[in-house]
Amino acid sequence: MKMKKSLWSSAIAASLVCTVGAPLAVLAENPETSFYQYKGESLSISQIGQYNSQSGKGGTEILAFDAASKQAFVTNGAETAFDILSFQSLKSNQFSSIPSKKRIFSKDLGIDRVDDITSIASHPTKDLIALAVVSQPKTDPGYIVFLKKDGTYLTKVKVGSLPDMVTFSKDGTKVIVANEGEPTDDYSVDPEGSLSIIELKSQMKQNDILSHTLLPFSEELLDENVRVQSKGTIAQQLEPEYISVSADSKTAYVSMQENNAIATVDLEAKKILHVKGLGVKDHSVKGNELDAVQDGKYSLEKQPLLGYYMPDAIDVMEYKGKTYILTPNEGDARDYQAYSEEASIGDIAGSVRLDAKHYAGYTQEELDELIKDGWLDRLNKTKITTENGQVNDVYESLHSYGTRSFTIFDAETMDVVFDSGSDFERITHDALPEYFNTSNDEINMDKRSSSKGPEPETVVTGEIGSNKYAFIALERISAIMVYDVTNPASSKFVTMISSRDFSENVKGDVSPEGLVFIPASDSPTGKPLLSATHEVSGTVAVYELDDKTLTTDQSYEFNDVPASHWSYSYVNELVNRGILFGTDAHTFSPNKPLTYAQLSSILSRAFPAHSFEQLMTQLNEQNIIPAELIQPNHPLSRAELATILVYAYETVMNTEVKQGSFTYKDEAAIAPYAKEAVQKAYELQVMSGYEQGEFKPNQAATRAQAAKIISLLLTKTK
Repeated sequence: MKMKKSLWSSAIAASLVCTVGAPLAVLAENPETSFYQYKGESLSISQIGQYNSQSGKGGTEILAFDAASKQAFVTNGAETAFDILSFQSLKSNQFSSIPSKKRIFSKDLGIDRVDDITSIASHPTKDLIALAVVSQPKTDPGYIVFLKKDGTYLTKVKVGSLPDMVTFSKDGTKVIVANEGEPTDDYSVDPEGSLSIIELKSQMKQNDILSHTLLPFSEELLDENVRVQSKGTIAQQLEPEYISVSADSKTAYVSMQENNAIATVDLEAKKILHVKGLGVKDHSVKGNELDAVQDGKYSLEKQPLLGYYMPDAIDVMEYKGKTYILTPNEGDARDYQAYSEEASIGDIAGSVRLDAKHYAGYTQEELDELIKDGWLDRLNKTKITTENGQVNDVYESLHSYGTRSFTIFDAETMDVVFDSGSDFERITHDALPEYFNTSNDEINMDKRSSSKGPEPETVVTGEIGSNKYAFIALERISAIMVYDVTNPASSKFVTMISSRDFSENVKGDVSPEGLVFIPASDSPTGKPLLSATHEVSGTVAVYELDDKTLTTDQSYEFNDVPASHWSYSYVNELVNRGILFGTDAHTFSPNKPLTYAQLSSILSRAFPAHSFEQLMTQLNEQNIIPAELIQPNHPLSRAELATILVYAYETVMNTEVKQGSFTYKDEAAIAPYAKEAVQKAYELQVMSGYEQGEFKPNQAATRAQAAKIISLLLTKTK
C-alpha cells in the first residue's frame, strides 16, 4: 500500500506550531546603540553587543567564531594582528560591550616581513585556528599559520602569493586557501593566482609539517563567459577571492571577483574542475533599474548598462538535493599605476555608438534618441570598464561594476535562479532617504550612485526554525539586508538593519565587511545571533534574531520541563532553533507519545533540504515500515522511531551506518523490520535502551525522547 500525498499533507498540517503576529518595526531606534530596523513583521532584530578595537579603520575585518568556548577571533588590519574576544557574557535583549581577551601581533607568529593578516578561521571541533598571512612584499608566497584557540603558536605552511581567504572544510580534515596573487602597482611582478589545500593531522603539534597541495589555474579550465582582460596571462589574471565549502566537504566554490566567475573544486581529488563566467545583468530590463546618476537626487531608471556581477564573499546552500551559490555583487576594477581599466562614461563619450542587440530593454531608435538628448552628458561620471564592449574602436555596449544586488545561482549550470533586482537601492531609500547611496567615510546623499551604489560586500546564510535566511552586508551605506531564501527561486525581502550613527561621517558601526551567523544551539543567549565586522569604524556588532513566527513564548520556558529535567538541554536547544515547539506557550508535554504527524514536521524543520514524504514512501515500498502504521495520528513506538530516524540520518548524510553486533535482552520483541535500525541507533549512540539492558521496542516513544535523539543526530550531521 503506497501512502497517499493528501494523507501526508494532513500530517504536516497537524504539527504543533504556536504562532502569533509580530508588530511592524519601521525604523525603530535603540537609543543605546543607534540601531535601526526597517520593517520586521516576522523577524525582529536587536543589537546586544559591540566590540570596539580602538584601532579605527581596518581594526576589524574578518571574524571566526568558536561555539565551544564562545570566543570570536577577529583580524585587525590596522595593527597587523588579530584579537580574541569573549561572547560568553552576552545576554538576550540586553546591550553590552564585548571584552577583548588578547591581541596577537604579527611579530608573535615567527614570520619575517609580514604585510597583512587577511583572514582567520576556527576549526569546527579541534583546538585550532588558521590565519592567512601576507608576506612583504605581497607578491612573495604567503603563509597559513596554525595556532591554538588561546593564541599559542603551533606551525605554519607556505602557500601562494597573497592568501586572501582561509577556511576549514566542514568535516575539519582540510584547510582551503584562496591565493589571490595581485600584481605590484607598477606591474613589474604579477604572480599567478592559485588555491592551496592543506591536509590536517588528527593531533596537531608544534612545528608539525603538513601536507600541502598547490592548485594552479590554466586556460583550459575556463568557459567562454569568464571575463578575460588584455593585461597579463590567463593564470595571472585569475585571482581567487573567497571560498565556500559544500556541506559534505567534497566540493569548494571559489569566487574570482575581477574575472566575474566561479571556480568549482573537487576537494577529494584535489582538482579544479572548471571556472564558469557569470555573465551580465541587463539594467535596461524592467526590475533591474538603478540610480546611475550622481546628481543629489534619487531616481531609479532603466539604463543601457550591462553590470558584471563580480561577487566577493559568497555562500552556498542546499535545497531539495541541489546546491546553490549566493553572491553579493560588489564589483571590482583592476586599477593600478601601470594599468587601469576604470573610466567614466565621460572619458569615452566620443567613442560610444550603442547597439540595441546588446540590450533587451531598448530599440535602436530609443538608444539613438538617448544619445541625441544628452544622455552621455548626464551620466558622464558613471563608472565603466574600458576592457569590454568595444568593437573596432567603438563602444557598442557599456559595462559597469557590480549589479547592486545579490544573486542565487544554480551551482551546476551557473544559471540565475533569483536576483534581488533593484531592491537594495529602492529599500535603502525608503528606509533612510537622507542617506541614500551615501559613502562609508562621508555622509553625502547620492555620492555613490555613479559607482556601485550601496555596494553589497558579503553574504551569509542561516537557519531559524524551518526558514533559511540570507544576510547581505551593504558596505557603503552600512546596512544589512535580510531575505528569506528557504525556496531559492521564491526568495523575498524580510527586513533591513543598520547600527551606523549618521550624526557624523564615521560613528557607530560603519562599513560591514564580514558576517558570521551563529545558530541558537551555539549562541550564548540561546537565540540565533549575527555578528558583523565593520572595517571603517573598527567595530564588531552582534545582533540577536527573534523569529516571531516560531512561538508566542520567546523565553522557551515550559512549566513541565524545568532545568532539572533530564531532557531540558535537548528540548531547549531544539526549541531555540525553531525545530521543536510546545503543545502550548507554557507546556511541552514531554511524556506524551510522539505521532507521525509531529515527527514529520520536526524532520522537515531539522533538515529542510530533504523530502521526508519521499523517505516515508520508500520505507513503505521496501516493506521496512508497514503501511498500516503510517497514519498521521498514530503514536510511534520506540522501534518505529529508531527505524525512521536512522534512515533519515543515512539520507541526510548520504552514507550507511555500520551495523554492530550488540543485542538487547528483549531482542526477540523487536519486529524484524526494525532490528537493523535499532542496532544502528546503538552504534550511533543516540538510542541505547534502558539500564536493565532492554530496548522496550513496543513502548510508545515520547516527545522528550525524540528531542534527545534528534538533538544528538543533528550534532552528528554538522
